[in-house]
Amino acid sequence: MMDHLFKSSRRIRYELLLTLLLPQMSQAEEWINQGEEKFEFGIGVFLPSFTSKVRVDNSTLDTGTSIDLEDDLGLSSKESTYWVNGIWRFSPNHRISLAYFGFSRDSVATALTDIEIGEEIFPAGATMTTTFDFQSIPLIYSYSFIKSAKHELAGSFGLHIDRLELKIKGDAFLSGTGEVDGEVNAKAQAPLPLFGIDYEYHASKRWTHGIHAEFFSLDLEDTDFGFSGTIFNIRASTEYWFYNQFGVGFAVNWFSMDVDVNDSDWRGRIDYEYLGPQVYANMRF
Repeated sequence: MMDHLFKSSRRIRYELLLTLLLPQMSQAEEWINQGEEKFEFGIGVFLPSFTSKVRVDNSTLDTGTSIDLEDDLGLSSKESTYWVNGIWRFSPNHRISLAYFGFSRDSVATALTDIEIGEEIFPAGATMTTTFDFQSIPLIYSYSFIKSAKHELAGSFGLHIDRLELKIKGDAFLSGTGEVDGEVNAKAQAPLPLFGIDYEYHASKRWTHGIHAEFFSLDLEDTDFGFSGTIFNIRASTEYWFYNQFGVGFAVNWFSMDVDVNDSDWRGRIDYEYLGPQVYANMRF
């Protein structure tokens, strides 16, 4: 009798345990389709090539020398850095993304001609020690006008919080004058508004291809804003999901900034461009 009760009790516990676990197992195996995730996170490496020209005017608004940072001052035209990204889809057609990446390049080179930077004039033959930092935090809101199992087309508005800093120190020895040196530190930072469009094609439940393009153009006399000119940002990507919550991606990103700067710490011009691949891993929930 007791043995029968014990077996019955054990069978009831097994049945109760299966009742509790089966829905969770079914839920765990349910595939997250593209566009149905709530959170997505990516981390990887970015390997761009650069073209950088800058001009720093002095306080009396005399135009400085336009400098090619790679050709004139020896900065590397290639660099690698890490890249992180997060997306929150807070409703089916609305999402917010936030990313971060930055570059720091430095060099030591000899000036081939006289260079005027800010308040300093560096003579030909001067030893130029240069550091150029760029950091970007794109914050973007997107609304999907078209959303289906295969296609998602969205318009976007965002802020590129970009920070640029240029440090140059020059040392030279002039006959009759002796050793001369000078140092320039110019920096600019602004949240730049960008409008864009985003398209994703879901080739299968594992493959997604997409392109994201943004544009900024302002011609402002407002010195508090500090930037006027154009910015383009275009990124094409493809992603493959090995598992329900893990995938990998490959992207190519082109960014171009051609702006006049009228900031308290930098007056002049910045022509800055990079192009390169991103390789990253993704997680979604």
